[in-house]
Amino acid sequence: MMRKATLGILALALVAACATAPAPSTAPGRPAAETAFSLRAARFADLPGWNNADLAPALTAFRRACDGRRLRDATQALPGGGRYGGSVGEWSSACAAAATVSAGSERAFFENHFTPHAVAGPGEARLTAYYEPIIEARRTPDAVFSAPLLRKPGDMVSIDVAAFAEALDNEALRGAPRRLTGQIVGDQIRPYPRRGDIVQNASQAFAWAHPIDVYNLQIQGSGRLAFPDGAQARASFAAQNGYRWRSALGALRDAGELPNGATWPNFKSWSDQRGPEATRAALNADPSYVFFSEEPIGDPSAGARGAAGVPLTPLGSIAVDPEYHPYGALVFVDGRYGDDAFQRLLVAQDTGGAIRRGPLRGDVFFGIGPDAGRAAEQMNAPARWWTLLPRGAPVS
Repeated sequence: MMRKATLGILALALVAACATAPAPSTAPGRPAAETAFSLRAARFADLPGWNNADLAPALTAFRRACDGRRLRDATQALPGGGRYGGSVGEWSSACAAAATVSAGSERAFFENHFTPHAVAGPGEARLTAYYEPIIEARRTPDAVFSAPLLRKPGDMVSIDVAAFAEALDNEALRGAPRRLTGQIVGDQIRPYPRRGDIVQNASQAFAWAHPIDVYNLQIQGSGRLAFPDGAQARASFAAQNGYRWRSALGALRDAGELPNGATWPNFKSWSDQRGPEATRAALNADPSYVFFSEEPIGDPSAGARGAAGVPLTPLGSIAVDPEYHPYGALVFVDGRYGDDAFQRLLVAQDTGGAIRRGPLRGDVFFGIGPDAGRAAEQMNAPARWWTLLPRGAPVS
């Protein structure tokens, strides 16, 4: 009991320090970001491209979201957090109706059961994309397959800041990040080590791969492992060390080390030419580190389970900031993909360190394998957002 009390006190000290850190200032010449999150009633006619959007992937993703909360109490809020969405019970009618929607009737289903609301709030309004890589892997290391895929370590703890804020009625804690990741060291909790300081214990590894492929998996959050005997397994996200992601690929590009472009193949070629020590130093520019668990692959057409706990749907799922959007929320985005419009209905089913930056920042799941990866690399553009709420559900 004494050790638990000590850990609790240290946790509070840690989060209080985070809560009082100064906010970053606005860059010169750049207008201050809007600070108020709000939802404003709209019509489907206000959604650009709504009448021509392919809604089938969103319906599949929505059905999976409904299945994922089937056992959740009807009076509970949607999972993940967010600032709107109402209770699970207020979505039950739409979930029941979704099960019987036939192909070609998706638009009528969404219009009959939901009302759109324009989303406004702080941060950058931008869409990027991610995918599920398929990488070669081995069960034992060698000169090429030298980087381990590590399971979540036993000394890692997650601190729910919101719970402490509520228990202590502390406004400073409410301003801190929702969760902090720490390491138990004796009777203390300290920040978990950065990437370069993590001791990679071989007993934690369940597979080995090329260092750049492992880093790509850590950026995407999950991936499929292809072994020489033809077997495949999934490396699923298990935990992250708590540091904000900084692109090692971008750092190399900015240093002029990738004159042919900041792509994963070019990064891998650079690594092979420069060797292990240079590769390790390049990757350590990113303090973030992701741990995995090994899982079998069920439906090969579905992605890994996102933060919402349900399989991701290609071009139907999006990673969001759960501070604003609950998991299972329906969002319609109006952006660009190259020279074309990108106007799609998506379901909030995942998050990521680079995405927790406001209600208008999203990462679209593009699918599985190298084709999806090449397509995802091209997605980076501003976007407008709407969310669809069940008819009769409260806006906040």
